[in-house]
Amino acid sequence: MAHQTNADVPVARFESVPRGLAVAIITLVLLGAAAIVGGVMVNPARAWHAWLVNWLFFTGIAQGAVVLAVVVTITKGMWSRSIRRIALSFVAFLPISYLLLIPMFFAADRIFPWLHEPVAGKEAWLNMPFLVVRQLVLLGALFGLSLIFARTALRPDLGLLKGRMQGRLAGLYAAMTRNWRGQEAEEAHAHRVLSKLAPALAIVYAVAMTVVSWDFVMSLEPHWFSTLLGPYFFMGAFLGGLAVTGITTLAYVRKLGLPDAVSPSQFHDLGKLTFGFTVFWAYLFFSQYIVIWYGLLPGEQSFVVHRFTPPFAIVAKLVGLGIFVIPFFGLLSVATKKNPRLLTLFGGISLTALWLERYLLVYPSHNLGADNVPFGWQEIGTTLFFAGLLIAALMAFATRFPLFQLWQPMSELELKGLEVEVADASRAGI
Repeated sequence: MAHQTNADVPVARFESVPRGLAVAIITLVLLGAAAIVGGVMVNPARAWHAWLVNWLFFTGIAQGAVVLAVVVTITKGMWSRSIRRIALSFVAFLPISYLLLIPMFFAADRIFPWLHEPVAGKEAWLNMPFLVVRQLVLLGALFGLSLIFARTALRPDLGLLKGRMQGRLAGLYAAMTRNWRGQEAEEAHAHRVLSKLAPALAIVYAVAMTVVSWDFVMSLEPHWFSTLLGPYFFMGAFLGGLAVTGITTLAYVRKLGLPDAVSPSQFHDLGKLTFGFTVFWAYLFFSQYIVIWYGLLPGEQSFVVHRFTPPFAIVAKLVGLGIFVIPFFGLLSVATKKNPRLLTLFGGISLTALWLERYLLVYPSHNLGADNVPFGWQEIGTTLFFAGLLIAALMAFATRFPLFQLWQPMSELELKGLEVEVADASRAGI
């Protein structure tokens, strides 16, 4: 296979973290850490509930963005070539997320009510040794496969650029391109590996995130169960991945001074995906809700009642407006989806509402009978801490690796060839 590059795909990365952003990252992490420490001292249970909400949210959107890169690889989405590497860059947060998971095991008595009131018949699943093992194994497999996927997708580009690198990046690129086969052979190898790895990673994502939803959401009210919670949870994370990819893409192209690196048609395609999965999220929610409402079974209704009645009813309404109603009507227009600023505006609304949705999955279970919605500096501070770590991880990637994929998989070249043949046949009147 002859190596192919497009002149309209720039070789771009950040030479260093912008000074203002570096200050912002440090400020977010320090303020957040102070809030977490203060929260543990004042109200340990609430501090860990805030930690859980943010771990679910930030892990979900980071892994969801990586899965976007996986999905466009499976579907051979040529439109995504300037976007997929930005989506893939969220893989840098996954090792951090794995480390942030571990403290929750030591605070399990603040998180899992079944530790204090064991549930008869569910002891085989609801016990800490098994929970720790399955979470470490499943998330280790998911994050590990994601890192392998990222390294495989990056390697052909690193081979192209390693001669230009100096200092620490020269050593990094040399290490990541060890046993180099040659550019054409590397691209062919990467194509083969990604073609096999992408479907496997998508399946592991669905399984691992489903178990996460069972352990960290459903088990908070252990007498309640839903077979749809897993798909609802991981598709919500994927929707968050779409939204955060759009926001990050606009920020990067503006900061790098490359407004033409991502065309309006590519934003349009990303907007169509965001719109489609906004509708799909609503479909999954309604499919889960209508069965519970129609069945009128107290054991199934409790989880919904705790979230749709005061004081959490206002949060539920904001979630519905922010994830479905506003993005649905806002993204109906083609012009909106092609406008990067408007697309990212609705993406930001979706992300904010998705955080509230993760909050709604956790907090009512721990605050039954509360008079007010528990929301304050503990929740805000913990969110700032996680946001700072996510931005730091993205910058660690963006200052090391090209942000736009340079090499083109064989499958995409074949599709381009097919398009050329069809166009030639059409011009010839065939």
